[in-house]
Amino acid sequence: MSGSKEGAVVNKELLDVEKNGEMVLKLFNAYFREHHHSGKIYEEFPGFFMLKPSAVDGKVAATRGSEKLLLEDAIQRAKERNGYIGVSKHRNPKLGYYWLELSVMPFMMGDAVSKDNKGEFFYILTQFIEFTKQNPKMYGDLTAEIASDKDIAVMLDGISKMASRLSISRELYPEHMLVSYNPKWPVTEVQKLLHSLKDNDQDWCEMFFEYLMYVMSKKAKS
Repeated sequence: MSGSKEGAVVNKELLDVEKNGEMVLKLFNAYFREHHHSGKIYEEFPGFFMLKPSAVDGKVAATRGSEKLLLEDAIQRAKERNGYIGVSKHRNPKLGYYWLELSVMPFMMGDAVSKDNKGEFFYILTQFIEFTKQNPKMYGDLTAEIASDKDIAVMLDGISKMASRLSISRELYPEHMLVSYNPKWPVTEVQKLLHSLKDNDQDWCEMFFEYLMYVMSKKAKS
């Protein structure tokens, strides 16, 4: 999601998924049905907000096929995980128009990782790193060599900075609305993590995947 602070100070009802349904419905109809991409209605909304899928399910008549599929897919996937639709608002400063990008919240292990949700993914990754530090007997301590290996220290610092992209959203919403993972980190959850690391090209993922495999194999042999 966007790390922009745009709209950080807004009407709190716009951020409240229990109260923003009517306002979001007006925004979505302007965007998907009437194709108005500028105006005060966009200025009022924050750079990122969430809504319940029921707020727009069957109530927004998107007129473009691609947008209809996008909206319907987001609604269905949000309903399946009993979650929310996340909306990132962007603006082209030269042309003065806005566009919206939809995501499904909370982000779950196994979801495809992209530039728009890597903050969520790396946040979960930092939670796993901390878990191994506190429970080294399970998978090995991923922080054990920070002091002696500069490359590892740089990598873990880079991951932490990527996770900080979520800090603004965490000021607006509780963690459980943004990310979902098993804090006990059973093997099945770690397997999903490995798959996500292996199948995307975001910064640090390939290097961390190889490092994680090294630590886990070293632990298995001990």
